[in-house]
Amino acid sequence: MEKFTSWVEKSIAPVAGRLGANRYIQAIQSTFLTLIPFMTIGSMVLVIISPPMDYTTMEPGFAQSFMQGWAALADFLYLPFIIINMVTTGCLAIWVSAGLAFFLSRHYKMNSYLPVALSTACFFATGALDVEGAFTTGYFGGTGLFCAIVISILSLEFYRFLCDRNVGRINLPGMVPPALSDSMAHLTPAAIVLLVVGVVGAVALELTAAPLANLIATIVSPLVGAVNSPGGIMLIGFLMPFFFWFGIHDSVLTSPLSAFEYANLEANMHAYAAGVAATALPYTVTPPFIWYFMTIGGNGATLALALLCLRSRSKQVSAIGKLGIVPVCFGVNEPIIFGLPVMYNPLMFIPSILNMVLNAGITYGAMAIGLVNKPFAYPGWNVPAPIGAFLSTMDIRAVVLIVVLIVINLLVYYPFFKAHERNKLAEEAETAPEPAEA
Repeated sequence: MEKFTSWVEKSIAPVAGRLGANRYIQAIQSTFLTLIPFMTIGSMVLVIISPPMDYTTMEPGFAQSFMQGWAALADFLYLPFIIINMVTTGCLAIWVSAGLAFFLSRHYKMNSYLPVALSTACFFATGALDVEGAFTTGYFGGTGLFCAIVISILSLEFYRFLCDRNVGRINLPGMVPPALSDSMAHLTPAAIVLLVVGVVGAVALELTAAPLANLIATIVSPLVGAVNSPGGIMLIGFLMPFFFWFGIHDSVLTSPLSAFEYANLEANMHAYAAGVAATALPYTVTPPFIWYFMTIGGNGATLALALLCLRSRSKQVSAIGKLGIVPVCFGVNEPIIFGLPVMYNPLMFIPSILNMVLNAGITYGAMAIGLVNKPFAYPGWNVPAPIGAFLSTMDIRAVVLIVVLIVINLLVYYPFFKAHERNKLAEEAETAPEPAEA
């Protein structure tokens, strides 16, 4: 184990560390974290206007009356709430394009507003026009997400390249207001970027009869399929705790995958709003799948471990359980990870990985065969797993699945935890003060 740990620290950790510090990865992570309120609002209004059951098919009683009242409320709120949904999750690609430009320009210490406007305009040039030149919104949501990321990064880097070399810089006299002087200094670089992107967008329309966004979506579709497969999600379930055990934060993996997950979630939202059954939605792997079903209590599925700590005979381990149980219910597991610890603890290496892989595989299977609805809403990553699972699927069976997964996680952790507990009890016995002689 020591040789393997040493090899990972020397070979993998430096690469993963550089990847985690990459400005593009950090910008993508910051963008999606910032947009969580938009995703939460947009998905929850969809839940409110989409009753999970048709009251006309139910037997008379309280449940039927409740669903009838819900349906009446949904009809009343439909128009304003569907507008909210469309301008939040329905325009996700636009907000991602703007967010990436903002965080990257802030990293480069550039004037933040013009790069944001420029990147958004470039996205429109590649995803908002059809072959006849008519305005289309088909790529404003998850479908255009990859185009938004690619175009935002490339357009901003091209713009920075031109600005750093003072290409076409217009210098005005000192008495001109700084805001105007700065704008004119960047006029030519912005014009060149727009011209190049406009030409590329036009060429794509002419050659493919579709926007450039469609071509980019087609190129990444094999990756989308791989992520949305049982093998793909179980591999993610393996790598997240594997990296974390070595002190490499899981954002190295989850940040690049966010685009796939949010695109899947947005597609599920629209399918559900269009009347597709929640068990037949197109995608399984979404942010709710990751944060409610796979990582119950945080990376390593540590809610079960916190519960075991609470019942420990070791005073130290029990204290860690009492300290960590509340945060871990909300997906914050650092007290358990560093306090027990899980990280660099050989006894916790196998169960933390095995639990995540099992959670991923079991949940995927349950959703694939229709035992549990697929997620179409996202209340937020730090909502307790049973509540988040129910709200994201509107299916009480999702709560039952969470309970089953926690029981499985307890069984997997138990023998390894007891071995760790015995070690701690032995340490406490050695350090305990000897009773005073009479």
